[in-house]
Amino acid sequence: MAKQQELDTILGGGANLQGDLVIKGGARVDGRLKGTLRVEGHLVVGKTGVVDGEVRAHSALVAGTVKGKLVVQERAEFEAGARFHGDLECKRLVVHDGVIFDGTCTMTGKRAEEQGKKG
Repeated sequence: MAKQQELDTILGGGANLQGDLVIKGGARVDGRLKGTLRVEGHLVVGKTGVVDGEVRAHSALVAGTVKGKLVVQERAEFEAGARFHGDLECKRLVVHDGVIFDGTCTMTGKRAEEQGKKG
C-alpha cells in the first residue's frame, strides 16, 4: 500500500472471538473471528488471522485466511500466502503470486454502477 492506513482496533494473535463486530475506523485481525465483521475503514487480516463469516470493509489487505463473503467498497489486496474461500465483491482487486483463491469475484466498478441505473 502506498500510504499508511490508520488502524483503530487490533484483534491479537491469541484472541478467538465469535459474534458480530462493528468497527468505526480501521482494524487488524491477527487472531480468529467467526461471525460478521463490519469495518468502516481499512481492514488488515494478518498472516495468522482467520476470519470466517461475512466481512464488509472500505478497503482490505489479506495476508491470512478469509472464509465466506467479503464485500469491499474500494480495493481488495491479497498478499502471497493468503487464502480466500468464498465470494468477493470489490471495485479494485490485487492478487499476488502464491495466493489461494477458491471462490467467485464480482467487480463493482463503474460498469456495474451503470448497469444498476438502467435496471
